[in-house]
Amino acid sequence: PLHNKAEQHLMCEEHEDERINIYCLRCEVPTCSLCKVFGAHKDCEVAPLPAVYQRQKSELSDGIAMLVAGNDRIQAIITQMEEICHTIEENSRRQKQHVGLRFDALYGILEERKKELLQSIAAEQETKLQRVRGLIRQYGDHLEASSKLVESAIQAMEEPQMAVYLQHSKELLKKITDMSKASMSSRPEPGYENMDHFSINVDYVAEMLRTIEFQTGA
Repeated sequence: PLHNKAEQHLMCEEHEDERINIYCLRCEVPTCSLCKVFGAHKDCEVAPLPAVYQRQKSELSDGIAMLVAGNDRIQAIITQMEEICHTIEENSRRQKQHVGLRFDALYGILEERKKELLQSIAAEQETKLQRVRGLIRQYGDHLEASSKLVESAIQAMEEPQMAVYLQHSKELLKKITDMSKASMSSRPEPGYENMDHFSINVDYVAEMLRTIEFQTGA
């Protein structure tokens, strides 16, 4: 925009004494009246400088307003998209936490079930061990008693006096007979030590776990 003082000193280059006071609409330049009458713009359509000035100033003002409005819209869009980014991050954090909790629950179920199954194995192990160890003690006691009876019998065999020998031989023979007849047939049945019936198949569970996917429907 031209100030009033500047307008007073803006003179035509072709006609130094003429002020620039009109605007050539064809050439789109300011000029003077003599240029319109005798000069380069005599065949051009002209308009008063203030009218063109006001019109173009108005157009420029409208352009500025349009750019400002556009900038405001762009800034609003940027702000909205920044909020979307923040919401995406927040929603992702929440869903990660949710998925983590779901898997933690699965881990908990697996750990609990593993504990129960291991306890079942341990319980049968203890039952079987108690039975076999009881039989070992039973056989050990029998072996100890039989060994002592053998020692007693050997000592009796060495007795030189018949009367003394006969005083104890009957009782000794009875003990030997009873010991021989003692039933020591209790033994763990074949395969008693086998624990293979505790084997598990988790292939189908593993395959099912591999198919865990996000829900696609509501």
